[in-house]
Amino acid sequence: MGALIIALGLLVVGTALLLAGADWFLDGAGDLARVFGISALVLGGVLAGLEPEEMLTAAIASARGAPALAVGDVIGTNVTIVTAALGLSALLFPIGIDRSVRRQALIATLVSVVPTVLLFLGVVTQLEGVFLLLVFVCYTFSLFRTDQEAVKRMAEAEADDDDDDTQEGQVRPRFHWKPVLLTVGGLAGMAVGGPAIVEGALRLTQVIGLSQGAVGATIVSLGTGAEMIALGVSAARKKRSDILVGGILGSFAYNLLVTLGLAATIHALPVDVHVTFPALPIMIAVHLILLALIWYGKIPRLMGGLLIGVYLVYLIAVLRV
Repeated sequence: MGALIIALGLLVVGTALLLAGADWFLDGAGDLARVFGISALVLGGVLAGLEPEEMLTAAIASARGAPALAVGDVIGTNVTIVTAALGLSALLFPIGIDRSVRRQALIATLVSVVPTVLLFLGVVTQLEGVFLLLVFVCYTFSLFRTDQEAVKRMAEAEADDDDDDTQEGQVRPRFHWKPVLLTVGGLAGMAVGGPAIVEGALRLTQVIGLSQGAVGATIVSLGTGAEMIALGVSAARKKRSDILVGGILGSFAYNLLVTLGLAATIHALPVDVHVTFPALPIMIAVHLILLALIWYGKIPRLMGGLLIGVYLVYLIAVLRV
């Protein structure tokens, strides 16, 4: 009983630190990024989609010799954010999706093909992990290149800076420490929360007899994906579907490229068939559903309820394996 309490306590504390740290990090990084005039769609894809807590959790799991936990976290989080986060948001507030999201959706889908194939092949080597990280760099660059609004705003901001520099006596804006402190503090919180949640998950597998893959695909992924669920509800309530859907697309690609890539770079990841099935086919299916909804242009309450139902089916299927 004491071992179970300790394991659950580590999971709760680790998740709380990860969520708080991620919140601080995104707030600080978001303030810094807005200086460059990034559009809401790209801001959602890059910042809301940026999931450093998942990256750290999977990386630490890989370093601790728990590859199934790392892979399960990647796949499980992607299923969670599409079904639980998007489904709950649509159930509370029906979502309208602008046509501008389609291009980002196609790019995110294309870059997700390679890591998905590697998972089906049964192993992700260290060299392949480095390659996935490079693909993410190209993916992020393409988001900015294809976002004409962001390019236009950045050009206007540079022009304004040049005009300001030519004005005599112009006072330069003061340096603000708050965004920097939030970013650094967020990284520190996640650096502590990551080891705590992995240690708790490993202890839990020993106490209740669940496999590392099942724990990673359910409990750990729900903890690391909780931030996107909260963001989804808030974004839907404020009718900022561009940030919500952009964040989910960005997070989906980020998990497969950076989270999986970094974990594999640290230590080659053998992929157990019990981890990839049925979780991996479900991940692919929910991503295709998301693409269809993006092209449809809206997510009604009924579809939100169905997505939550898919998540419940996913949990039952994974835990029964």
